[in-house]
Amino acid sequence: MEPTKQSELWGWYFYAWACEPFIVSAVGTYVPILLEQMARENGVKVDDHSIPCLSDRQVPGPPSPGFPGPEEPSKCVVNFFGAYIDTSSLALYTFSLSVLVQTLVVISMSGAADRGHFRKKLLIVFAIIGSIATALFWFVSAKRYYFASLLAVLSNAAFGAVSVCGNAYLPVLVNNHPDMLGMVDPEANYESEDSSLLIKDHETERARLSGKISGTGVAIGYLAALLVQIATMVVIKAGGSTLNSIKTAIFMVGVWWLVFQVPIAALLESRPGPPLPPHSQPKSGASKGRMVWSYVKFGWRTLFATFHEAREMKDVAIFLAAWFVVSDAATTINSAAVLFARTELDMSAPSLAIIGILVVFSGMTGAITIPRYIQPRLDRYFDSPSPVFGIIFVIVVASIIPLYGILGFFVQSIGLRHPWEMFLLAAWYGFALGGLNTLCRSVFSMLIPTGKETTFFALFAVTDKGSSIIGPAITGLITDKTHNIRYTFYFLFGMMILPIVILNFLDIDRGRREALALERVEPDEPDDPLEPSL
Repeated sequence: MEPTKQSELWGWYFYAWACEPFIVSAVGTYVPILLEQMARENGVKVDDHSIPCLSDRQVPGPPSPGFPGPEEPSKCVVNFFGAYIDTSSLALYTFSLSVLVQTLVVISMSGAADRGHFRKKLLIVFAIIGSIATALFWFVSAKRYYFASLLAVLSNAAFGAVSVCGNAYLPVLVNNHPDMLGMVDPEANYESEDSSLLIKDHETERARLSGKISGTGVAIGYLAALLVQIATMVVIKAGGSTLNSIKTAIFMVGVWWLVFQVPIAALLESRPGPPLPPHSQPKSGASKGRMVWSYVKFGWRTLFATFHEAREMKDVAIFLAAWFVVSDAATTINSAAVLFARTELDMSAPSLAIIGILVVFSGMTGAITIPRYIQPRLDRYFDSPSPVFGIIFVIVVASIIPLYGILGFFVQSIGLRHPWEMFLLAAWYGFALGGLNTLCRSVFSMLIPTGKETTFFALFAVTDKGSSIIGPAITGLITDKTHNIRYTFYFLFGMMILPIVILNFLDIDRGRREALALERVEPDEPDDPLEPSL
């Protein structure tokens, strides 16, 4: 395979540049606002379904274009497939469904992303699908909130597929980088007593180079998200925070995502992966449908095989259980906070865009500060230092956010009673989230066997995505029952505390021994868990 070129690296960087604004601006800010506002414009009063939500007979309160003031919140519901749900719940249920679809799509196409010559094609095709679905929000009328939910599901599922393809490129680009190829000496005797040192140097350089390329991609993606967030905030501010201005902002995100597929297509090489294993390959002369099914089946089989291995490794299972809960809680906090700020604090869309900017900035700060400075200081306070203490520290920091929201039940002056509190908590949340992602990936990498990083991190990603189905759904149910989204903070606080209990059973040293033991086992040809045993 040809060495990685600098132009190809730029092609991969454009992948992050193109799609990162979708998560920060569209999913993280504007789509929840749009769905809630559309639900409200089509909703009715919770206590009298004959009165439209935006009726002139609303309870008097601070003037606002279609949104309740913080003093006298107007509780509204909307018809959703025959059932009346809280207007805030529409966005929560939509994102819960979108993550479910995204998870199914990601698993189904992961085999084709790793094997064969489809990686680049899938990346671009799904990006085009996602970007067009995002841009189509501009054409959604106020009455078509079902169509808006469908577009949110479609675009988010496409983003998940793009992420899988993009991540699959990273190890390929690293392994074929000139710095790595220069370390391979065809005349060297790798069976000698110095072979372990040579292998260690090789792995150290690969980790350094992977971190450098990955970190550059993350930074470029954050920069793009920042630029798009500022531009869309200006557009919404100029448009008066109307429904059309929010749709225009989402449309801009979709166009950005679509336009920057051009440099990706021009600069990124195809980089075909290895063929499917013999037992997974379709029969000669098989139709395209059977070939597609072969790749889909391989993706699911690989996930099941990795899950089986993880289940046999006690500390990997403990970590994934904790990650499942904390990832769900962290993701749901973001969605719930945006909807709370919109419905309970009557914050404008530009103000919520500023919150998104604060989360990005503080997230970058947390990702750098916590592992480099806070984690070493924590280690000095314990007889047996462990990176797990850093994760627990970050979870405690993040749990203050829902706890502060609960405070509002008992205190009238603080506890998310004023918009300015949201700005402070946004910075607090971003700082914790940046450190959480960094430390969790680092700890998980210590627990997995060498040579199986891709399959185990695929399970890590599926656990992350799959968990995000539950939190928004339960949050939506709580909001439907109480018609007060503040009650969801009790649930979110419990979700943040539970992983601390689980992590107390995690033993990094024991987990590393389990991984080393698995590395020494020569893998046989894997059985197909989708085929019946004979």
